[in-house]
Amino acid sequence: MNNKALLVGINKYPDPRNTLMGCVNDILDMKYFISEKNKVYAPENIKMLTNQEATKKQIVQQIKWLLEGAQAGDQLLFQYSGHGAQAPTLFETIEKDGLDEIICPYDFDGSNATTIRDKEFAQLFAAIPKGVHFVWISDSCHAEDLSRDPIQSEQVHYRYFAGAKQYSQEKIKLETVGSFAPIIAPLNGALLSACAAHQLSADALIHNRYNGAFTYYLLKNLVQYGASKPMELIVQLAHIDLKHNGFEQDPQTEGLKEQQLFFM
Repeated sequence: MNNKALLVGINKYPDPRNTLMGCVNDILDMKYFISEKNKVYAPENIKMLTNQEATKKQIVQQIKWLLEGAQAGDQLLFQYSGHGAQAPTLFETIEKDGLDEIICPYDFDGSNATTIRDKEFAQLFAAIPKGVHFVWISDSCHAEDLSRDPIQSEQVHYRYFAGAKQYSQEKIKLETVGSFAPIIAPLNGALLSACAAHQLSADALIHNRYNGAFTYYLLKNLVQYGASKPMELIVQLAHIDLKHNGFEQDPQTEGLKEQQLFFM
């Protein structure tokens, strides 16, 4: 087996208003879980991009590394913890609300050149061969439809990019889409997302340490039940923990493998 993982966590953005606290901890905790606690992924097959390393170019390049050579029986994991937002869609005929869900790489400036859209992810992940066990975790705002607003308190931020709404549809429309085309197909894997498309994802102080609330409770339940319960149920248990601890976000699962175990 050629198991590989790409973990992306962005705490520091060029604009201090967008600073987060828990994203790097998210991926450090995930790395420990998959390589040390469970030893499913060899450390040399795990790549991490943090802060200024996590530009759009680098994220896309490393996703291609993740998928390169994948074949049936392999396990692949992609996690993104950082800001998410919505942007005017490039494909109005297939987006009823006129919006694409996006992640915000370190160099995000509102231009298409620095934006990774839900449909771009779909295009990249369409290359995953059948029989590959692929899991995608997105701990960011508006995460459900990918197939941290202002600080609320000293202990909770939200992973929604400040100023994202200033980027107008006109600016987006002036840019070329090139050969990019949307792919409408079920994800050949499982997407575990921190919240519904209209919701925000919490970056919170939990037990004196910052984490994404979803990642924290996802890992809690994976440690306890991951060997016996499918990912769909693990996310439901994380949802119960989120509600019990006052986080108003509804994590979601989708894809062809959401009813499988996290590890094969």
